[in-house]
Amino acid sequence: MSAGSVPPAASVVLDYLRAQAEVMAERADDVRTDTPDAVHRSRVATRRARSALRTFASLFSAKRVRLLRTELAWHADQLGAPRDAEVLAERLQGLLDQLPAGQVTLPARARLTDNLTQVHATGHRALVASMDSPRYTDLREQFDRFLAEPPIRSSQADAGLDVLASLLARCVTRVRRKEARAAASGDDPHRWHEVRKAAKAARYCSEALLPAFGQPARQLAQAWEQVTEALGELQDTVVAEAYLGTEAARAREARESADTFLAMISAELRLRDDALERGRTALQQALALPPLS
Repeated sequence: MSAGSVPPAASVVLDYLRAQAEVMAERADDVRTDTPDAVHRSRVATRRARSALRTFASLFSAKRVRLLRTELAWHADQLGAPRDAEVLAERLQGLLDQLPAGQVTLPARARLTDNLTQVHATGHRALVASMDSPRYTDLREQFDRFLAEPPIRSSQADAGLDVLASLLARCVTRVRRKEARAAASGDDPHRWHEVRKAAKAARYCSEALLPAFGQPARQLAQAWEQVTEALGELQDTVVAEAYLGTEAARAREARESADTFLAMISAELRLRDDALERGRTALQQALALPPLS
């Protein structure tokens, strides 16, 4: 389909996807050299693109969307290994700095620093190798083709902006379903992680619609960002607790004190309670906003 014949709804989505593709391309060299924040920005752009393809899938060829989303998921996973290690290292260093000096043992500090540094380095080497592979080249070419020759479904040839508003409403409905299940579970972090993922889709969808709907979409995007940030903090505590538990077990096996790790786990659990409370409050505020029209 030529650029001039792209329907309004698809045009908005393609502009958003194009912006993410540009970030991926512009940051590729910096990702390879591990320039600060490059992996993070590229990963976010990759996730935004994949989420948008899912949310707005009804506008495009199902096969083309499925193939591109699969490859974007693969690349996001490659970006995730070094980024996750980096985030965890920063988080745990911050926790260490907040503990009383007497609770921090040198072996514990060394374990946390050395292990995560190694994990990050290993993950980054694997990431660079993946970007040197034909699969990564194919991904970039496939994304470019999708943007240059959009595979618009014939049934969506006249799709207007109202279609975008309805697709965002569908995202919000999905959040409500996930929230009901999570609320019934109490404070099960896995259920709330599912809420967070659904809220991210609503956030990215709202961001994509900013050029078409202006301030109402901006208000929604900001509200959903508050939800994802708070529930993201909750998920970070889950990851950190699991890692600290493993390190505590290893310390005991090496006949070292595990007290530092246990103190950090206690701190994470307190942070989890606060994050869940903030997430639930932000979620209710986001759900109370009027839909786009």
